[in-house]
Amino acid sequence: MRLSRPAVGALLAAGALVPATLLPATLLPAGPARAEQQSVLCNSVDPDSRPVVQTGMASRPLQLMDVPAAQHLLDDAGRAPGARVAVAVLDSGVADTDLVPVVARHPADSGKGLSSYHGTAVAGLIAGRPRDPGGVTGVAPGAGIVDVRVYDTSDDSGSTEGAHPDTLTLAAGLEWVARHAHDEHIKVANVSLAVKDSTQLARAVRDAWDAGVVVVASSGNRPQPGQLNADTLGTFHPGEDAAGLVYPAGYPKVVAVNATAGGVAGDQVDLHAYVLENSQTDVAAPTYDAVSVAVNGSTCVLQEVATSWAAAEVSGVLALLRSRYPHDSPAQAVARLVGTATGSPQHPTPLEGAGVVQPVEALTRPLHADRDGQLTGTRPDDDGPGRATAPEPQADVLAATRDHAVWWGLLGGGALLLALLARPVLAGRRDPSDR
Repeated sequence: MRLSRPAVGALLAAGALVPATLLPATLLPAGPARAEQQSVLCNSVDPDSRPVVQTGMASRPLQLMDVPAAQHLLDDAGRAPGARVAVAVLDSGVADTDLVPVVARHPADSGKGLSSYHGTAVAGLIAGRPRDPGGVTGVAPGAGIVDVRVYDTSDDSGSTEGAHPDTLTLAAGLEWVARHAHDEHIKVANVSLAVKDSTQLARAVRDAWDAGVVVVASSGNRPQPGQLNADTLGTFHPGEDAAGLVYPAGYPKVVAVNATAGGVAGDQVDLHAYVLENSQTDVAAPTYDAVSVAVNGSTCVLQEVATSWAAAEVSGVLALLRSRYPHDSPAQAVARLVGTATGSPQHPTPLEGAGVVQPVEALTRPLHADRDGQLTGTRPDDDGPGRATAPEPQADVLAATRDHAVWWGLLGGGALLLALLARPVLAGRRDPSDR
């Protein structure tokens, strides 16, 4: 994750754990907001800045994943994309803006005093609503957002306690989600950050799953000096694997999401400079040139390859799925997501897992999964064309009868042949009186 500029230096100096979008650098420089219809970078907007601007560009990742077509499928079915589903955003807090449909907050004042843009940008990617008809939206604009603020919580006294993400605070946030999942209609929980492993966090993830919530998390960005895992993963080495080092993405029952370079001009980017290879990756999504919501209510652009944004987009896709298939278990929803990605669940890769998510396929491909998410005959060509196998031989109950019939046929045919051969001989021996 990437934090607001003022917070970055403090985090690096403190060696704190950080959200999953803090990258070596943005791919393009930030620019200030100046007028309506001008694109601004989300991390360049101050909460109190004016005027509020609206970007005129479409969200490139949503186009690449054909999200508008997926939204139309639900619209045509008479259901707003993401309707009756709430997504919990465990992050730095979500700004109070009409572009993000916040339906509940924990704590109650979590939308106040924000210094980081991160949580608002994540929420906008998931469920941002257009300012004007036909405007840019998030993946599931019909979903609600439950703002669960787990960091960026410095108080008026100037204390920085709680200003950075930590394992115990995140675990407490997920436990709150598990307890309130039914009342708040929470079906998905987005965790666009990475922390250390702990028994409390692992238990909180299990409790959320048991409450019917799918937890989606970042699979890990390339850490900078002073960040979590910088000593071991700060520089890419062939064969690297971040498995077991990035949490909560490393837990079972968590959808771990990586970012792809899709949308970058010419796709000419060293992906390893931005994200980690992680064999626990489940799926991936493009993020460069995504459009979201800024902390002052503007729409803004995210010009980064970052796992925070990828996780948010996948949370939005899961909101579409859980809206379209409301009776699916968490495991069935994940099976639809993973089983319809561009790759193969049987042959995952450390950068994309089962592949890039395909919302239209996930919504429309006929799938048969049990409550535990086990698919049966639902994905064509999972293992390539393969070699056809012969059917098992069946018992031949008429074999003996057929054998006897063959012998009687041979004997009968032989007798007939002898009779035909003997006929001329017998005819030549007739009594002379017959002539």
